[in-house]
Amino acid sequence: MNPRTHVRTALLVATVAAVGCSKQSATSQAKAGATGGAPATVEQSVDFTKAKPNGEDSVTEDATPKISGPVSFADGEAAYQATKYRDATAIFERYTVQRPKNPWGHYMLGLSAWKSGDLTKAEQAFEQALAIDPEHVKSLVNLSRVFIEQKKHDEAIDRLTRAAEIEPESVVVYRLLGRIHYVQGETDEAVKAYSRAIELNELDAWSMNNLGLVYLETQRPGDALQWFAKAVELKKDVAAFHNNLGMALEHTGRFRAAATAYTSALAADAGYAKAKQNLARVEAVKPGPEEPFVIEPAASTVGGAEFEADGQTASK
Repeated sequence: MNPRTHVRTALLVATVAAVGCSKQSATSQAKAGATGGAPATVEQSVDFTKAKPNGEDSVTEDATPKISGPVSFADGEAAYQATKYRDATAIFERYTVQRPKNPWGHYMLGLSAWKSGDLTKAEQAFEQALAIDPEHVKSLVNLSRVFIEQKKHDEAIDRLTRAAEIEPESVVVYRLLGRIHYVQGETDEAVKAYSRAIELNELDAWSMNNLGLVYLETQRPGDALQWFAKAVELKKDVAAFHNNLGMALEHTGRFRAAATAYTSALAADAGYAKAKQNLARVEAVKPGPEEPFVIEPAASTVGGAEFEADGQTASK
C-alpha cells in the first residue's frame, strides 16, 4: 500500500487535540471602598471545543463551607486564587450580603460557583451583577461561558453580542463566538470570529490554534498549517499546538516534519498520549521526497486574503 494512502487511512481514526483554551492571568480591577466601589477581581478565560486544558474545567469539590462573621473581598479573592473554589463561593455569598450593590462581589461569586461546578448559582450571580450594572462586560462574557456549558448557545450569543457592543475590540468575545459557531457546525462564521480575534491581537496564539483546528477538521489542512505554525512560534510550551501542527503536516504528506512536531509536543509534555500515538504512526511510514514547510514570522500582518489562501509557504 502507498505510504501516504496508509497514513491517510490511519488518520481517519486519529484524534486531533482540540485545544483552544486561553488562560489569562489574574487582573486587579479596583480596590474595595467604604461605599462598595469596584474592588480587586480576577479574570479567567475558557475557550474552545473538546477539551479545557490546564485546570480550566469546572471543579467539583465537597459541600460549600459555612461562613460566619464579616468577610472582606480580599478573603474571597485569596481563596479563589488558591483554587479553593467552594471556600471562595461561601465567602463571596457572605460578601454579597454585606455589600449587595457591588457588582464585583456578585461577579466573583459567579466565577467561584462556576469553577466549583454550580452552574445555576453562577448564572444567578452573573445575572445579579448585570442587574446592578448592565454594562458589566466581564459578567456578560462569563455568563456566556456558563450558557455554553449548558448548551444554551442562543443565550450565549446574545450576551456576547451585548459585550461586543460595549467593548467592540474585545478579543475574548470573538474567540468565544468562534467556539459557539464551531460547535454548532457554522464553519464560515467560526472562521470569521477567530479571524476577527486575530485582527484585534496578532499575538493571540489560542485563536490561531482554534482557527487552524477549524480548517483541519473541515478537511483543509493546507489552510491550517500556517495558523498552527504561528501558534507554536508564540507558545512553544503548549504541547497541543505542536501536536496539531503535526497533524496538519501529516495530512499534507510531510511525514518527517510531522514527526518533528510530535517530538516537540512530547518535549513540552512527556506524558502526552496523543502525541506518542501520532509519532509512532508516522515513524512507521517510509516516505518519499517531501515538500519542505517554512514557518512565517508569527507577528506578520493578518489580512482578509490570507484566510482564503492555501496557507502554505514552501520552498524547494
